Amino acid sequence: MACRECDALQYVPWVEAGHKLLCRECGSFLYRHPRGGIERPLALMLGALLLYLVANLFPLVTLNIGGASRETSLLGTGWALYQHDMKLLGMLVLATTVAVPGAIFGGTLYVLMGLYWKKCLPGMREVLWLLSHMHPWEMADVFIISVLVALVKMSGMAEVIVDGGLYALLGAIVLGIGARAGMDIYLLWNMLERLPGHFHIANGHPDAGH
Repeated sequence: MACRECDALQYVPWVEAGHKLLCRECGSFLYRHPRGGIERPLALMLGALLLYLVANLFPLVTLNIGGASRETSLLGTGWALYQHDMKLLGMLVLATTVAVPGAIFGGTLYVLMGLYWKKCLPGMREVLWLLSHMHPWEMADVFIISVLVALVKMSGMAEVIVDGGLYALLGAIVLGIGARAGMDIYLLWNMLERLPGHFHIANGHPDAGH
């Protein structure tokens, strides 16, 4: 493993739960094995995915302006931008607030379920690789901050009603943060390497890994 600070290559042994590993050259943090295994992040990620689905099914806020009501949802926000000659911005909003977070929640849950069952599910290696590169594009938390700022500014012009979708989205983000705090990407790779038959599925060779 290469240290993130000094780039020193070193053999990284397996550490027990509750312990962390430091770089032998500069002493920087390499990875840790949280207590409780993956049961806690698995449960939190399952809850985050369910709440995220609810957030996409129900409106985030309702605006009452002059007796007329208008609801806003996650999908509706990006679609409205797309329809009003802001196609690129609309697609970007849909990708960063709907597609990418959903893929991260679902992909992480898929990997954690395979590790919990100690089975190398089809495509686990590829999914974990994608997850390692997708997190910088997850903007659901930034979207929440933008919505809250907009609500404060619009509260003087219209009656703003916070709907269940926004609460569900907030809950999904909090649970997702809690799940990621209880796992380390290198630990997931290490656990994947220890699964029986993972080379067989990853590389397609019947006898690989035996």
